[in-house]
Amino acid sequence: MAQSNEPINIINADYLDYNEKYANAQRLVGNVSMSQGNLTLRCDSAWFWKDQNKMEAFGRAFLSQSGVMKVWSDKMLYDGNKKLASATSNVKMSDGKMTLTSDAVLYDVNSKIAFYTNWANISDGKNNMISRRGSYYTQSREYFFKDKIILVNPEYKITCDTLNFNGNNKTAYFFGPTYITSEDNILYSNYGWYNTDKNTCSFSKRAYIQSRENRIDSDSFRYNRNTGIGYANGNIRLRDSIQKITITGTNGLHNRFLKTTLISGNPKAYKINENDTLIIKAGFFYDKTDTLEKQRSLAAYKDVKIFKPDIQAVSDSMNYSISDSIIKLFKNPVIWSEKNQISGDTIIIEQKNNEIDKMIVLQNSFAIIEEAPDKYNQIKGKKLTAHFLKSKLYKVKVNGNGQSVYYVKEDSTAYSGINYVESTEIEIITDSSKVKKVKFIKSPKGIYYPPDKFPKEKQKLKGFNWIPEKRPKRD
Repeated sequence: MAQSNEPINIINADYLDYNEKYANAQRLVGNVSMSQGNLTLRCDSAWFWKDQNKMEAFGRAFLSQSGVMKVWSDKMLYDGNKKLASATSNVKMSDGKMTLTSDAVLYDVNSKIAFYTNWANISDGKNNMISRRGSYYTQSREYFFKDKIILVNPEYKITCDTLNFNGNNKTAYFFGPTYITSEDNILYSNYGWYNTDKNTCSFSKRAYIQSRENRIDSDSFRYNRNTGIGYANGNIRLRDSIQKITITGTNGLHNRFLKTTLISGNPKAYKINENDTLIIKAGFFYDKTDTLEKQRSLAAYKDVKIFKPDIQAVSDSMNYSISDSIIKLFKNPVIWSEKNQISGDTIIIEQKNNEIDKMIVLQNSFAIIEEAPDKYNQIKGKKLTAHFLKSKLYKVKVNGNGQSVYYVKEDSTAYSGINYVESTEIEIITDSSKVKKVKFIKSPKGIYYPPDKFPKEKQKLKGFNWIPEKRPKRD
């Protein structure tokens, strides 16, 4: 520390006494006032060591550095050579914009830096900060906090172990595990900054935002609390512990007020059930929660692929109503179950106990059941309803403009012929992907062909498109 030869001057004292017994100290009592340069110190009483250029003040001690800082305390030791003020007991410091209170503070008049090592409370009118150790740079209005830090704002609370706060731009910088807690969510980061004035922040080195509905983890995160919009980048993981759904990706957009999250960048969704896992892939996912209706939905767009051990599907887009376990597939959807393939314009899948229960296919519905290589039982019409038992297809019913091709067996190996039938309503009963029974309910008309007389042009109904190569596989 730089030494100063500038002497401390006594401006006023009601009573002054000198006694060699007190280490050459002068005793000042009553309305004591002393100065050094732009520094003024006032107190009720003091000891002054003129040869050491040092003084110790007692009772309502007040130090003022012109245009910089004011310090109050019950006791204060000031070294005029080192220009160090050590204030203890009921310490209060203020530069007009912030107030610091503590039991002990060391203030360097030259560098205009305040230090404390035994807790301090700092307030700037909007934010209140508490830490065990720290320093305050009055010229740049920067705070450096260490050890058990709490920053309290009317809207949230920040807790961490290392934090720098810039009083000019109202920004907190943190360099270790940090939690920002509000009524709606919890933000966590290992490194980043938070602007307490604009309510904007940037996190890195792995961060997450935890709300009542879900939790989003990512390598980095930018968030605006005023707009409720956050951007996540890198190794994103959106988790819902209640519904047991996890979505991963590389880019995310979260809206706190709308309760929505959009995830892109090779995203995947997982729903873990008791016996298996549902996996969904798409170009991007859109997760939404309706807190009033207590409903949650997951939409997927662009090249949707669904895999479950008992069922697989592809489509252009999908909507999964998580609350009632209904999946809707749009634009050229195709579903596979065992040796069955079902397609149409729109497919609605209803589940019970995490197993497929019923499937409704709207417009251009087409069901194909592979009977044998290059032999396919087929049924098509306007609307198709497929029923499942323990996730296995056991009944298919078509309403409107029904058509079917059905291979008839005399025994377990030989085919006796092929039925080509048109009927308003058709019902097929299956067992382990084999057709057991066919019912033609309204206005049936058809032809029974022997195996060697079945016309090639009728072997496949119009719109037939057997595409096992597009069937999703688990990876």
